Amino acid sequence: MNHAHNLIGRTVFVAGLTAVSGIQAAPVVFSGSGAAAQTAFDEFTAAIGGAANRSRIGWDGVGLNGTDANPATRTIDPGTVEIPVDRFRAAGAIFAEPYAVSGDGFAGVNPATAGQFPAFSPANTFVMFDSTPGQFEERTIEQTFVLNGTDTPAATRGFGAIFVDVELAGSSIEYRGVDAAGNPVSLGTFDVETGASTDPQFLGVVFGGPIVTEVILTVGTNALFSFDGTNFQSFGPEDLAAGIDLAATDDFLFATPEPIQAVAVPVPATLALLLPASLLYLLRRRASASGS
Repeated sequence: MNHAHNLIGRTVFVAGLTAVSGIQAAPVVFSGSGAAAQTAFDEFTAAIGGAANRSRIGWDGVGLNGTDANPATRTIDPGTVEIPVDRFRAAGAIFAEPYAVSGDGFAGVNPATAGQFPAFSPANTFVMFDSTPGQFEERTIEQTFVLNGTDTPAATRGFGAIFVDVELAGSSIEYRGVDAAGNPVSLGTFDVETGASTDPQFLGVVFGGPIVTEVILTVGTNALFSFDGTNFQSFGPEDLAAGIDLAATDDFLFATPEPIQAVAVPVPATLALLLPASLLYLLRRRASASGS
């Protein structure tokens, strides 16, 4: 089941943010596993305005084994590289930390998973890794948005991603925005559908305006490998019976980033109830002062 938090709006004004008012439309979820992943992917693409109004990162432009156009891209093994956080700034994406792109389905850095993560759009795939040697606890990919090709923070009205080989519940995408003061606000966490081994899954959510400033993808239960900048260590095979589900990602798809709209956070009900009484008290004080 997918989960979302609907937000009741009010008008807000803050420097650098566009005002949002009224009731924000409920998010629209596009989800599918196996053959249905392609259908969900296509429907999501149409919902954000088609190819002319979106950024798509398929990872296939990343050169492997020292051939990437970005000199900060670092080779982990001949089939897998670490990309810098701003590798896809031109597409409007900034990552929280370096992540890994592979042309062999990460078989070189974890031979026990060879063939488990076929690319949705050949040939490269994408995943996080743990930077602590011998640890595999890292399981999230975090991305924020900028206006394409700039350092200017931005937001999108819809983001989706292909996951590969999600077989147990627990993979998800959390969507975040900011309120009028710039504080983070969760827009909801949505679950990735499960499927059979090697199946692709797609999950995407469209909102009523450009309010998504950050997404956090939880991918499987463990990192496929660790890499400390010099050496890598493999996690080994997954074990579904023990609750260990290894997964990867492929295409990221999102509406072209725009200036940020602040999320309209509702006034707490207790405050709303107290407000009329407070106003009545002030009016009575004013009336009493006038009559004295």
